[in-house]
Amino acid sequence: MPEEEGPDGYISPARLQAFSDGVIAIATTLLIIEVKAPSAGEPVWQALRDEWPALAAYLVTFLIIGTAWIHHHNLFHQVRRVDRTLLFLNLGMLATISFLPLPTATLGNHLLGQDAGAAALFYAVSMALTSAWFTLLWHHLCRRPALLHPRAQAIAAGRRRQSLVGPVGYAVAALVAPVSAIGSLAVAAALVVYFIAGRRAPTARTQLEGQEQVTD
Repeated sequence: MPEEEGPDGYISPARLQAFSDGVIAIATTLLIIEVKAPSAGEPVWQALRDEWPALAAYLVTFLIIGTAWIHHHNLFHQVRRVDRTLLFLNLGMLATISFLPLPTATLGNHLLGQDAGAAALFYAVSMALTSAWFTLLWHHLCRRPALLHPRAQAIAAGRRRQSLVGPVGYAVAALVAPVSAIGSLAVAAALVVYFIAGRRAPTARTQLEGQEQVTD
């Protein structure tokens, strides 16, 4: 069993990862609650077609949180110990992830309505804030390279730059939102495709830097 605290007083990354996994799992589960199942006596396929905005918002957000979990997993593969600041930065990231069911439900309920632009803007800004925490985590690790495994210290600055793709992409989605709510959701979906399929994306790396890596 991994130690919860090292001899130098730092917290083991294993404990932080276990807590983070639990919070992220709950957030992804809560996403489906706002999708309404067909009621008794209601045509099933028609009811499901009527729910397509909620289903679309659910699917995109589920994949976004899923890729965030993979990114989190990859990031903490590079970390050998956790200080107080990193602990609170991680809590901030978890707070924004656990908040995502609200903007997801809002967008699903309003995607075709008069307030679609406002709902899409709320959604995109929420995603941008969530994504920005990864930049903050990497920024702190760049400032405190002793928290990283030696082989990861050289790549921290590059990872910080790459982490800006998310906040910038969701900022573009926020700019598109007042014009087209569906277009804004499509931008978010395109980011998901990049995070999953891009060879330089976080989901393409699953091991400590310098080891043999599993890629797409």
